[in-house]
Amino acid sequence: MKKAIALVCVLCILMSIIPVQAESVWTDDAWNQVVHLLHASQPSPVPTDRRISISQSQVYLADPTEQRSGWLNVALISTDAPDMRQNFGRSEALLVCRVNQKTGEFRLLSLPEYMTVQLTGLPGEIQLKHVNCFGGPLLAIDTVNRELGLSVNRYCAVNVDAFADIVDRVGGVTLTLNSEEAEALGIGSGKQTLTGMQAVQYLKLRRQWDGALRFKLLLEALMRQMSGNNLISGALALVDTVLHMIDTNLTMDEIVTFAFALLDQQEMKGIESYRLEADAEGHVDEQARQACRDFLSGGASVR
Repeated sequence: MKKAIALVCVLCILMSIIPVQAESVWTDDAWNQVVHLLHASQPSPVPTDRRISISQSQVYLADPTEQRSGWLNVALISTDAPDMRQNFGRSEALLVCRVNQKTGEFRLLSLPEYMTVQLTGLPGEIQLKHVNCFGGPLLAIDTVNRELGLSVNRYCAVNVDAFADIVDRVGGVTLTLNSEEAEALGIGSGKQTLTGMQAVQYLKLRRQWDGALRFKLLLEALMRQMSGNNLISGALALVDTVLHMIDTNLTMDEIVTFAFALLDQQEMKGIESYRLEADAEGHVDEQARQACRDFLSGGASVR
């Protein structure tokens, strides 16, 4: 009996010193104000006291042993963050790259930016493209891992406006535009060579044209253009231009591995790609999640 009483006393003491998580610290007005910021035409950062802090060691990994498998899992994020040192902008596109560090095998998974997710502590669902606003790239890859059962632990985020300088440096990129894209850009449809500013406009076209898919297509077009030039010298020439517009947790060795894996793709034909589909409300079912995992682990590609 005495032991039972002592145990109850210990439990009471522990409960008194462990902070209780409030159900929600959000008022309706506070939440509506943040939602307005997320959907504003011009990027506005979420207030500091509303952000979610996360460290590299806290990022969820479905398979922690994946890091020793010889594969490199990297999230490519195109963001409108005005300051890449404090990367809390919206992600115009988010792709998952899986690179074999020995063979150079390259797999590219495109995620719909309008996919809905629920973050702990928020009173409502948000779109995937808004996760970066609350906690930066680490929160973005943590969320993707939890939603899809993946083990992404590296990211490379690029300010979307950086592509203007990159594209102009390589002499433009050639893309095939549908009638809606062409009308939005104010140019003809079909195969067109875009300037840097036009390429950025192309990336910023909203949901109905799938930002992740456009980011993938622009990346492929950029690599094709660079393949006709001296890739190494061209890449080095871009470093000073875009360094301040990039935020990454890749190590230097991983950057070299990633870069050479890209350069080894002959006309990008070596890149296997898959696009995750969400329904009209942005929801993804378990079958679609499993298809993503199967593809990254060696399944068939879908272009």
